[in-house]
Amino acid sequence: MICRRQAGRRAGAVVLMLAAAGCTRSAMGTIVYTTPAKQEVVIQSPAGKTCHRLPGGAYRVVNYTLYDIRLYTNADCALTPAGQDQSGQTGGESFYLATQSSIGYTPGQSPWLSYYVVPGSG
Repeated sequence: MICRRQAGRRAGAVVLMLAAAGCTRSAMGTIVYTTPAKQEVVIQSPAGKTCHRLPGGAYRVVNYTLYDIRLYTNADCALTPAGQDQSGQTGGESFYLATQSSIGYTPGQSPWLSYYVVPGSG
């Protein structure tokens, strides 16, 4: 009888751990980016609802995740001041990159330095 109780408690604990793991929002899949030094970096299933830095910066980004992402030209996922964007022109403080799509380098562009996984977009 004691063994059954312990087994039941352990099974309940496992179920709770799995349920908690299922509640964490991660963008299942990969994000691949190319740095200005032409190195390819692969990010596996990034967590959602948080700012992620792109070490080395990114000139090309491919979003193979199930969620959309927003790219930023600074390291803290904040919009640039009005009238200043990656090419020094008005507008475009960030870039919305849909799931299963990519963006390439534009001459004069500053590298993307961070991104945010858009919750509920998948």
